Amino acid sequence: MRNYVSALELSRQLLRKVQKSEVKPVITSVRKCSTGAASPENPEDLGKNVRILPSQLPSSADEVFLKDLVKDMKMPRALDMNDEDISDLGPYHRPSFNFAAYANKSETIQELVKLGVELWKIEGQPRAMEVILSKTFEEMKPYIQFLHDCGVPADKIASFITKNPLIFKEDMDDLRTRIRYLRAHNFSTEDVARIVTEAPKWLSWRTDEIDNKLAYFQREFRLLGKEVRALVIRRPKLITFPLKIIRDNTFAIKEQMGFDEDQAKEILLNKPKIWEKALPALVESFNYVHGVMNIPHEIIAKQPSVIATRVERLKQRHLFLALLKRCQYDPKKPLYVPLDALAMGSDIEFCTKWGKSSIALYEIFLKTL
Repeated sequence: MRNYVSALELSRQLLRKVQKSEVKPVITSVRKCSTGAASPENPEDLGKNVRILPSQLPSSADEVFLKDLVKDMKMPRALDMNDEDISDLGPYHRPSFNFAAYANKSETIQELVKLGVELWKIEGQPRAMEVILSKTFEEMKPYIQFLHDCGVPADKIASFITKNPLIFKEDMDDLRTRIRYLRAHNFSTEDVARIVTEAPKWLSWRTDEIDNKLAYFQREFRLLGKEVRALVIRRPKLITFPLKIIRDNTFAIKEQMGFDEDQAKEILLNKPKIWEKALPALVESFNYVHGVMNIPHEIIAKQPSVIATRVERLKQRHLFLALLKRCQYDPKKPLYVPLDALAMGSDIEFCTKWGKSSIALYEIFLKTL
């Protein structure tokens, strides 16, 4: 910091010296425009016959002039008192992977924090950090207004930016085109609001990419137009998932698990989230439900949440019902327990409603496993 103060004071002394200097270097030269013309009697006509040209001093003269100015200047010492305001001086910010390094200086960061954006979740994305730091908050306002116009609730805008900060690098005309694409395919304004809110990354996909994914689902599962729209509205996030994961899970459901075309379609429309699950966990849960619990494909297809549940939870609840002689999953028989009871609801609800028992007994049972 002393070096900053010394350099600042020295530059100010130099400026004052130049302003007070009586040295008047020649800056112009005069020559006649026509050597044959006579000198005008009227001085006002002089400008018609002469041209003013800037002179070019040699570099050695510049050096002498500067040396004369600084030779008698007082150099500040380290412990000299300084009454100048240097609060705006500071070290140069090196590139950082932490928004905190820019928080005091960046109005953009400060405004995003006020908005409720969880910046710590964005710090793991260097590309997203670069986009945010390169924008002023004034440049971000049209995007925020656009999201509001699309139907994103005010209390969800911060969550949207947290999940998709790269929205700020998109061209506004492209964003409007993607909304027009949805409207052209008979999605209502309420549908558009749900899609954009539930799947923030949707707007970062080109319309041809979205069209290819919708065409894949329609072709692979023989969906009607209204069924495609129902799928998108029910789980818009699925459309933004990598197509490789979707294809792998489709192959597993049809080939490894053995569901036929109609059953696979029924599972997709009832529980599309299954296509987002990790394949090993999905297969493990199915093997337990179908192989150990002996549940046929027809029942699983109607209540597919069970294969989207962790196998540990399935084991715990199924074995507890078996202990109570209540593991009856056939809807045509008495004491019927739906498969969804193994996958949904709290432990208290499961024990009281389906186990006809207490949570205390269930917790004691879990300790025996």
